[in-house]
Amino acid sequence: MLDDSVYILIKKGDPDQLQKRKFLTKDVYTIGRRGTQFEPDIPFSSLYVSRKHAVLQKMGKQFAIADLQSKHGTEVNGTAIHDTPHVLRHGDHIVLAKGAVELVFFAEANELDATRELSIPIPNPSAELPGLLINLERREIRLDGKRLHLTGKDMDLLMLLYQRANQAVSYEEIMVLIWPERLFGTDKMIPDVGRAEINALVYRLRKRLGRYGEKVTTIPRYGYMWEMEEGG
Repeated sequence: MLDDSVYILIKKGDPDQLQKRKFLTKDVYTIGRRGTQFEPDIPFSSLYVSRKHAVLQKMGKQFAIADLQSKHGTEVNGTAIHDTPHVLRHGDHIVLAKGAVELVFFAEANELDATRELSIPIPNPSAELPGLLINLERREIRLDGKRLHLTGKDMDLLMLLYQRANQAVSYEEIMVLIWPERLFGTDKMIPDVGRAEINALVYRLRKRLGRYGEKVTTIPRYGYMWEMEEGG
């Protein structure tokens, strides 16, 4: 398992952290609530999250998570864990404080994702290209001055790719974040979504975006990316 391919994806938590990735390059990471005297390695502001809620630690070539006797508990794939380290596997869902925070553990043997993470920062909540306006906070798209009505998964995919501009988003991340409902009532870690279904969604989004559809670029054998020039 390569260190630069192991990360935590923040699926739910503080608004400014959503869809962000925390690459696990150290041996130990504390997860907890921000405070004046203690700042966790992976901090959140929810009052339901304990100051020292959980810890991620490297054990050989794997990572494990343990609860630090938090008040509202830690779960992995719907099962409560305690102070005994629980070894994490690719696609595991971590929930803190009954859903106040949700994380997904990824351990991909692929260095491409780590390389992309070093590129241009996430765009402003509202940024404009000639003829195209995307407002992340309002989930609003305007194309040539007219509002573009995107709904459902078309909008979800655009928001995901745009928020992670110039960063490759893997097929599995798209599955987890765009089709979470397919995990309900199953014991699967990754939703049952085929590549053909993802490709069809991307094709539809590109068509709706017209000449800006080319901004959604294909990363061969990996996933997709919203390509944006620096400063725009």
